[in-house]
Amino acid sequence: MSLMMLSWGVVGVSILLVVITGIALSLQVLRRREVVSALQGCQDQVKELKVRIYQQEDEMRELAAGLRAEKAHVEQLQRQVKFADGLRVQLQRDV
Repeated sequence: MSLMMLSWGVVGVSILLVVITGIALSLQVLRRREVVSALQGCQDQVKELKVRIYQQEDEMRELAAGLRAEKAHVEQLQRQVKFADGLRVQLQRDV
């Protein structure tokens, strides 16, 4: 009789271990789904940020080109003012 009880005890413990393992596995599956969902959200945010970065880089290049053009225009105007001042001085001498 003792051997029979031992056998049932082993079977009972084995079933308990299988049930506990099944519960643990189910919890891991649920946690994995949460993590995958969070990862997808993070990947979407990274994509959006990359798009924004590319847009800002394009805007910076455009602004830098505009600034270079404005600086060149200022230099041209300064040369014209210098030339006009030179002409004014010559005209004052000639008069």
